[in-house]
Amino acid sequence: MKYASKRNHTVRTTLITSLLLICLTLLSAHETYAMRCGNNLVDEGATKAEVISKCGDPSFRDEIGEDSDIISDTVGTRREHRYVEEWTYNFGSTRFIYILTFKSGKVIKIRTESRGY
Repeated sequence: MKYASKRNHTVRTTLITSLLLICLTLLSAHETYAMRCGNNLVDEGATKAEVISKCGDPSFRDEIGEDSDIISDTVGTRREHRYVEEWTYNFGSTRFIYILTFKSGKVIKIRTESRGY
């Protein structure tokens, strides 16, 4: 009898832990790896021209600023500046809002926010 009680406690603890992890995942805005526009798919690495041709103009564009990387090669070390921009796509209340981050004209991150409006 003690074995069944201990087993039930372990199963209950595992279920509660799993539910908590699922809830935390669903509550947080998360990073995705692609955005669907009709029959088209936009992935990380896509250029601005590719995104516009597949999805049209964004609902909003935000200029984040510049980011810089230190590049070391056979010539020497130099700082390379890259322009960073975010585009927001709002596909309406039946879909999530997508935010694409561009660096040097290419998508480096796709994330979702709440439902659109």
